[in-house]
Amino acid sequence: MHIETRAVEAFHAWHDFYVLIGTGAATLIGAMFVVASIGASFLTEQSEPQIRVYMTPSVFHLGSVLLGCALAMVPSLDGPAPAICFGIGALAGLVYSGRIAVDLAGRQALLIDRLWYGMMPALAYAIGLAAAAMMAWPLRAAFEILAVGLVLLLIASIRNSWDLIVFYAQRTGGPTG
Repeated sequence: MHIETRAVEAFHAWHDFYVLIGTGAATLIGAMFVVASIGASFLTEQSEPQIRVYMTPSVFHLGSVLLGCALAMVPSLDGPAPAICFGIGALAGLVYSGRIAVDLAGRQALLIDRLWYGMMPALAYAIGLAAAAMMAWPLRAAFEILAVGLVLLLIASIRNSWDLIVFYAQRTGGPTG
């Protein structure tokens, strides 16, 4: 069934959702600074490849969720602009996640890490790209699909941030060093 809706009306209806998800993403970006300080002894030039595969993508994905939520809350966002903006963002995230997934495939990474650091973010961005395409028609279901993509990206980022905290804490002997 083809139900049209204006983006500005749909985003207004989802306002509380975007505030909640965006606030969570912003808070976790701050937590990543704590993760970086816990793992400061590991953040060296020699570990730069691991930082690019594990830590940087987590911050990138959280930033994508935050940016997507901020974009959705722009009061006058309507017409083709949401489809274009979310489409470009999702495509960029998909390419970036694909690059990370390929990098992980060439490493001796655990399967669970390949799934959560590589495949899940790529899936979330693919869902976001599908939502952007649906917005171009404009189909009301596009906004539910976009929500699924953002939540999946947030969940992957939460899991990956926790994974990094545990990894660094194990190597530093816990909070007391």
